[in-house]
Amino acid sequence: MDIGWIYRTRLMNPKPFTSIMLDPLEEEEQIASLKAPQSKCGWKNRSRLGALFATTFLVGWSFFHRSPSLAVDWKPCAENHKFLCGYLNVPTDYSNPSLGTSRLALTKYPANCSTSERLGIVITNYGGPGGPGRDISFQHASEAQQQTGGRYDIISFDQRGLGHSIPKVDCFGSALSYEVFKANTVHETTFSVPKDPFSSSGKGILVEQQKQALALEEAQATVCGNTMGAETLGYMSTTTTIYDMEEISRVLEGKDALINFWGGSYGSIVGAYLGHMLPHKAGRILISGIVPADMWANEHYESQVLLRLLLTDSEKTYQWYLEDCANAGPTRCALSNYGDSGPKDIEKRIDAFLDKLQDQPMIVSNHSRPGILTSGGVRQTLFVALQAPGIWSRYARMLASAINDDNGAPLLRMVTRELTEASPPQDSEGYTYTGQEPLLRLAISCGDARPYGKNEKRPTAGEIVDSILETMKESPRFGATVHLMEQHGGCQFWPGTGVGPERYFGPFNKTLATRTLILSNTHDPITPYAAGKIVQRTMGASSHLLVQGSAGHSYLSPTTECATKIIQQYFVQGILPDGSESKCEREVKNIFVDVEESTLEKYSKWE
Repeated sequence: MDIGWIYRTRLMNPKPFTSIMLDPLEEEEQIASLKAPQSKCGWKNRSRLGALFATTFLVGWSFFHRSPSLAVDWKPCAENHKFLCGYLNVPTDYSNPSLGTSRLALTKYPANCSTSERLGIVITNYGGPGGPGRDISFQHASEAQQQTGGRYDIISFDQRGLGHSIPKVDCFGSALSYEVFKANTVHETTFSVPKDPFSSSGKGILVEQQKQALALEEAQATVCGNTMGAETLGYMSTTTTIYDMEEISRVLEGKDALINFWGGSYGSIVGAYLGHMLPHKAGRILISGIVPADMWANEHYESQVLLRLLLTDSEKTYQWYLEDCANAGPTRCALSNYGDSGPKDIEKRIDAFLDKLQDQPMIVSNHSRPGILTSGGVRQTLFVALQAPGIWSRYARMLASAINDDNGAPLLRMVTRELTEASPPQDSEGYTYTGQEPLLRLAISCGDARPYGKNEKRPTAGEIVDSILETMKESPRFGATVHLMEQHGGCQFWPGTGVGPERYFGPFNKTLATRTLILSNTHDPITPYAAGKIVQRTMGASSHLLVQGSAGHSYLSPTTECATKIIQQYFVQGILPDGSESKCEREVKNIFVDVEESTLEKYSKWE
């Protein structure tokens, strides 16, 4: 899962975009220019560096009642005039039209080619779950278009409950109210991990923190039940998202069009649901940063079973980070010291710093939110950094500053952001930023979750910690950290779990109209190669697994030239390599030396 997206959103201190009002003539000119055929269309073999970033149902809902939504009224987006923005009203429940409609917010990044060369649309999902596709598209739709060959309109949208779509998840009434609710709790800082977590006293420390986490999860779920209601929250599952994607495709391309898709992390789950809920409509589907949809749908969300798999390569990726840092030397990696004999020296300094913080957190006064930097806080910042090689150098400077200069402010900014203003302004469309990103995630995650049976026992804090300790045997640095970075739990309390339309729980091995392309990295800290292999074996002849020798979360890290070529051939020509799996070898010798440092403003604000 894309753990980084919540942090990227939080660290930006997001506020509603400033509206740009167009006079009617200018607006018509903008629409015409975006819809006009382009003189040239083609695809180039380019790599992306430091890019950031998804029972048996037979056929979708083709036999269900359709809404009267005939078209999307596209207008230039105020945030970026290269895009068109619009809304689509869809049935709240595709099998029960009496429940009215919900509104989806969409963007279109038009194909860079003539009408005759255009190949259709590609629908995206940028991960999460909970990432608002509309706003994320302004930064990353161009990347999706380049990867897919430039001959598709890139369609992004806010899933139900998110962003500009209606209804949206707003349990606490404002971003500030939720920020105050979880401030200085384990939901903000994650677990502080004792030196010996397997000892009786060490386990006791973890259990007390898990008790706090369960209480917070139950409290926020109760608030959401009271303010939003179970019925509203029950229509925000991935199953409903697939019905919405089929409606988007029908309105934009016609009822018989195959549905093309580009997505990563949680988006890989969306792609798997799409292919298997609508196998006859499965177009060219690229999924990267793989989470096995079968496990997602059928394991209890608070179980460590899925998370343990996802952390398979976390320590291996960390070792790549240390080795590249040591080889780059002090001039390129601030964590490296002259006189170091190798990466183990860097590793020992970082471990000693974590132990020091466990004994005595660092006081941070030079931050807009003065506070303390804990070992749990540093662990989560390190895990976020491992996902995106474009920030490895910057993060090394930040961590080195804390270790060497007692300057914890840059790291604390990654953990706690400035509090949102009490009454943020509305944009031109009446949208107000309400934050609550973890709840956006839970609305979808718990919407997908298999509910507990009547006589099925809910896990206690002690039982959850026992599972965490099993995870820590393979991932000692991050096994007790990640489950709270993205609130990987709490569905036993969530009011929308098991409510609303029937969910899709599989199977995920159907024969698809078009083979799916699966992309995994050899060193991915949160969606490992092993997960991609599981999905490929499950899908069999309906898929091909492309493995690239890269570090980082598979869709947040540099794409090799080799992989880019294969992806473009797939989307433009429908060609995939022979066999079930192929590999693109490592192309970057040293990430600290050879990968361009991310210049996005959201990252520069940390230092």
